[in-house]
Amino acid sequence: MARRSWLRPFRSTAKLAPPPGSTPHTAARHEPGGMLETKTERRQKRSEAEFHRVLDAVPSGVLLIAPDGEIRFANAHFARLFGLEAETMARLKSFEGVARQLEPRFRCPAAFLAPWKSFAAGSGDAIRDELEFAGPARRIFERCARPILDDEGRPLGWLEIYSDITTQRHIQSKLLQTEKMAALGQLVSGIAHELNNPLTSIMGYAQLALGSRPPEMPNNEVKMIFAEAERARRIVKNLLFFARQAEPERTRVDLNEIVERTVALRGYELKIENIAIRCELAPDLPATLADPHQLQQVVLNLLINAEQAILESRGRGRIQLRTRKSADSRLSLEVSDDGPGIPPEIASRIFDPFFTTKPPGVGTGLGLSIVYGIVEQHSGDVVFENLPGGGAKFTVEFPQLPVPAERVSAPAALKTDSRGVSAGRILVVEDEPTVAQLIADILREEGHNVEAVLDSQEGLTRLARGHYDLIVCDLRMPRLDGPAFYDALVRTASPARDCILFVTGDTLGPHTLEFLKSRRLPFLAKPFLVEELKLAANRILAERADASLLTMSATEKRS
Repeated sequence: MARRSWLRPFRSTAKLAPPPGSTPHTAARHEPGGMLETKTERRQKRSEAEFHRVLDAVPSGVLLIAPDGEIRFANAHFARLFGLEAETMARLKSFEGVARQLEPRFRCPAAFLAPWKSFAAGSGDAIRDELEFAGPARRIFERCARPILDDEGRPLGWLEIYSDITTQRHIQSKLLQTEKMAALGQLVSGIAHELNNPLTSIMGYAQLALGSRPPEMPNNEVKMIFAEAERARRIVKNLLFFARQAEPERTRVDLNEIVERTVALRGYELKIENIAIRCELAPDLPATLADPHQLQQVVLNLLINAEQAILESRGRGRIQLRTRKSADSRLSLEVSDDGPGIPPEIASRIFDPFFTTKPPGVGTGLGLSIVYGIVEQHSGDVVFENLPGGGAKFTVEFPQLPVPAERVSAPAALKTDSRGVSAGRILVVEDEPTVAQLIADILREEGHNVEAVLDSQEGLTRLARGHYDLIVCDLRMPRLDGPAFYDALVRTASPARDCILFVTGDTLGPHTLEFLKSRRLPFLAKPFLVEELKLAANRILAERADASLLTMSATEKRS
């Protein structure tokens, strides 16, 4: 049997006689106007009041609409959610009236009324969608809507429930951005490895050409080739340094070097955007203990913030970076621009997470808050001021901490004296033909006997058949990579495991660094300079020669 009413007080107009044995006080009571209220009516009133109190306690906006469009109930949270005054809400009798009040604030106004219109046209489908307030503060609401049916499936009304999911969407967006950055780091690693191989060959053969030409012959073209290859090498190196996801660490840091590296990273973009950049770096700036990756993030975020401020105002301008040491042993970095400055009404919020005045797709509102967090972790301060002539200046200060003296190991001391190293037999294991040929040519110039193979399995075969004083091996190779190659030498107790030099263009991968550092294996990062390869090879050959002399001396003493 269908319900008699839906959230409407049921009032019977019939005069009901009290049951036998009852009194008017127990069966019914008089109301003003002479109407009688039965126990059933009182129970229904209590139920409706309890129902209303429950809906008012729900932390979501609830709206109940009758089939004719009349608003039967709207809880207090609905009004608060959409910024409606209680008086305004009381005047709105129909759903169309609510829509007229709210639609101008939605990014897509027609979407607000669409589910109700579908229900009024005879559809009985439940829906779940999202609505977005366009401004001034962007907000996102999730709506769950469905028809209310009686016991026989006939529609009694329409229910809509709203939740503010703005914060949730912000968090999801940031997580997605983090995943994108992680994927970008992996992509950068692969691209850098592919770029470093040809760069190694170009730089190496340019250096060999420069060294082989007589002084009287012009070599401007070769110098230009080398200079441009060196420029590409710095770009790749800076990109890898920035993209590397390293654990926070305190190590020796040169603030001037970090500023120069970051400016080089953004130099091309600033140039094509007609933004001039000037650096005034204190020449006597001492080193300190800090996290170099985090400090570069600070410099980059402040640089991009100034860049965007200039582009939003007039499309060209200048940025100045300045470092200095203050009297109280604190290091200072100033980043100033000639943009529009910071409006006073938002000055107190610029370091707040997710606060941004930029249009969608331009800023996330995290740049300056990240700067603030990193500087605070370094026990520093960051302040800003509007400059008298226009523009803004951000000043970062943090304490200058003493750097422990670094011990110079005996092998490192051999770097500066590679002369007098005897010619050795060297095996090059490298799957890139041009890089393998370059390494062989460089080491042959030093007088060494060099063999090169393009397959790591072939390299193991040659090591099993003969003795080599040095193995130069690539780290990333098909079939058998560098770590597997080294593990094979360890398993067979090959003496070659102690005279191996790895070369790699994949210094970004955490597994690469963990493998090299945990085993204390020497390596060169591609693209390397000719002199770097010569010094590294001669150092290992000299160490092997010293070890052989010690072994021979010990043998002679025992005999």
